[in-house]
Amino acid sequence: MKTKTKGIFLPPIRVSAELIKELDGLVEKFGYRSRSDLVREAIVDKISELKGMEIIQIRNISKEEAKREIIEYIKGKNKVYASEIADELRLDLSLTFEIIDELFKEEKIHPIS
Repeated sequence: MKTKTKGIFLPPIRVSAELIKELDGLVEKFGYRSRSDLVREAIVDKISELKGMEIIQIRNISKEEAKREIIEYIKGKNKVYASEIADELRLDLSLTFEIIDELFKEEKIHPIS
């Protein structure tokens, strides 16, 4: 049950003694007025971070199809990162790394010098 006080909600939470000790250390180190101030700021920061995140639906395609798409995506680009490829093609990141490693071994792509 949440307690409401003057437009402020006090959600009940439980944290370990270890976490409280860490919070207290950070409060002192960075000059916060209280644990609450630090926790409030952390919540606001996390909400902002999550709001800015894009959810990507990973496609379920064969490894060979993914390999063809990766080769096509890379063509004409001077520099491209595995994470960019995975995001743009909506591929699993570990599969993308696996395919890129194979393409290096097959000498179909080359690292930038």
